[in-house]
Amino acid sequence: MTKVLLPSSELWGHHSPEASPDEIIDALVTQTERAIRGYCALPEGPEPCGDRDGYFRVSVTIPLTSTLFDQLMNGANGYRAHYSVSVEAGEAFNRRLVDAVAPIIACSETLYGDKFDQPLCRKSLLGPFSKFWYPKELTDPSAQAELLELKEELRIPRWMEYWRTMEKPRKGLLAPIPEGLSVLLNGTFVDEAGAAYEQKPNRSRQIFDTGWT
Repeated sequence: MTKVLLPSSELWGHHSPEASPDEIIDALVTQTERAIRGYCALPEGPEPCGDRDGYFRVSVTIPLTSTLFDQLMNGANGYRAHYSVSVEAGEAFNRRLVDAVAPIIACSETLYGDKFDQPLCRKSLLGPFSKFWYPKELTDPSAQAELLELKEELRIPRWMEYWRTMEKPRKGLLAPIPEGLSVLLNGTFVDEAGAAYEQKPNRSRQIFDTGWT
């Protein structure tokens, strides 16, 4: 696997406890397994697709420690840092995260068997368009007031230029940590035959351009 040259801590701007991308992935696997054992990571769905009939997805919110959440979502070796380098680097890191965690969740059918079956869980969570992101606690419009209180820390020039004339909160420059301390894995929308639908084809480019989606 080609090594990605990630931003320096000075360029990135937000300082999380140091951890390599591999260490972040390993810690995410460990904390996902712990959450499953404690019945704290409960897959939800099936959620119908709003713009494509017959397609559904599964999602799961995974509780994390504050340190790992910060490293994963806000750190200079984490999720958005990879997207700051290129669309391809961001998507590759997202895929590594999905491939590391989704099979563990799909195998834990006792967590979701009363809602949907394992084939749907596996096809959706391991689908080609599955994505990690901040929990709804931070992406819901009701989070605006909380985000306004945060300091703008990230210093990626492309992102700073994009947000320069925008009203606050300028989300792509923030390093938020939710009170609930969890990360969201949204599965791919799939139909009964397993065909996948990409609902937001411009998502990766948007994160690359702005630091947010």
